[in-house]
Amino acid sequence: MKKILLIASLDEKYYYLPFINAGKDKNIEIHIFDPDSIPEKAELEIFFNRNSVKIDGFIDTNKIVEENFQKSRIKISEIDVAWYLRERPGISLKEMNLKNKFAKNESRVAVKTLLATLECKWVNKKETIDFLSSNKLYQQIIAHRSGLITPDTLISNNAKNVSKFSRLKGDLLLKPLGYIGIDDKGEYFLYAQIFSQKEISNSFGAIKACPVFAQEYIKKRYEYRIMVIGNSVLSCRIDSQASEKTKIDWRHYDFENVNHSKVDLPIEIQKKLLYFMKKINLKYGAIDMIETPNGEFVFLEVNPSGQWGWIADLAKLPISEAVVNMLLNI
Repeated sequence: MKKILLIASLDEKYYYLPFINAGKDKNIEIHIFDPDSIPEKAELEIFFNRNSVKIDGFIDTNKIVEENFQKSRIKISEIDVAWYLRERPGISLKEMNLKNKFAKNESRVAVKTLLATLECKWVNKKETIDFLSSNKLYQQIIAHRSGLITPDTLISNNAKNVSKFSRLKGDLLLKPLGYIGIDDKGEYFLYAQIFSQKEISNSFGAIKACPVFAQEYIKKRYEYRIMVIGNSVLSCRIDSQASEKTKIDWRHYDFENVNHSKVDLPIEIQKKLLYFMKKINLKYGAIDMIETPNGEFVFLEVNPSGQWGWIADLAKLPISEAVVNMLLNI
């Protein structure tokens, strides 16, 4: 029985239930470790002896047995594969008293130490995810070096240079560099929007206020959500141009009017994507690309923790089989 450790917040079920369901009736045992459970709800132990060959210790985890959580404890030495998915931001240390602040901060460092010293095989590591998060430009640089086409991009709060870039490229697609909720509940986010040269030239104050992430706007025939899982490349073609809601960004969703279909990417594109994933140190990722009216494929970004339940349903992609195969053969 292969033992898999998923690092994810328990209340972020959307991020781990598909993986657990995919592993049902397979020769794998999935444990969920919620870093925020330390120290109040769980214990961990890391033991290093100078004469030891391996790190020893244990982690308190949760397993789902018949759709219910079951507390469990797994030895560090028994973990075959670890996969960092997603954590929920913990309570702000500012809101705690000194005693609790110290305990929580030490716990965070202990978890970080644990993840850094696990000697098992990894799908995606925390440090890789942290580095890639909100680092779209780095992703594009590695994609370009992997032979993929990428948009011309400018990050700047120099309003004159952003305006000059717009004069050269026409309308620009502006995206947030990071991900932050724009309401008190953290439910609403900014998505990519097109800005004309005139709008940009009239927004010098806003541009000077903070750097913008500006790209040349590339016309689309289709958009793609591509799941790279181990050595498998599974692609969903999204007919985003069929709806006004999704023309700029398919994440505005219009499932009734926008077709999602399973397609096979050209072999050369698949090879370049697999090479990109190797260079960026990921074994799993959800990649966004577009196809231009003349048939060129353009890389946009990779989400190392992108989920797949909805895309598997809409496009009938065999993602669960690919995930299980990856976990069994990694």
